[in-house]
Amino acid sequence: MNDSGFDPTCFDDSLRQRHAEAVARLSALTQAQLRNRLAASAAAPRHVVRHRLAWAAATASAALFALVIGLQLRPQPMPATSPATVVVDDSRADASTAYAALDENPDLYLWLASNDAVALASE
Repeated sequence: MNDSGFDPTCFDDSLRQRHAEAVARLSALTQAQLRNRLAASAAAPRHVVRHRLAWAAATASAALFALVIGLQLRPQPMPATSPATVVVDDSRADASTAYAALDENPDLYLWLASNDAVALASE
């Protein structure tokens, strides 16, 4: 016995005796059902393992897709000189040079006459 007056050995023996009495009083039908349930629970881990593998594969696929999308959304570094970059020197700009720049590119006038320019202007 310990200080509280409780004897764990006596308690354990008492529970084992009550369990044995309860098992002896079970009907044959209940014992058969318990055996079937025990056998079914022993077979369950294979089913659980399959689900774990499926969840692992699904998680890996989702992580891979997230990585691919994340890499595509990354900002791309700009090149040092871009072909679309136009540098205009305003120090010598006057009306005649501005008109001369427009005369060098007649595609601008074609674009202004196109349906795209009208649609863009109407927005």
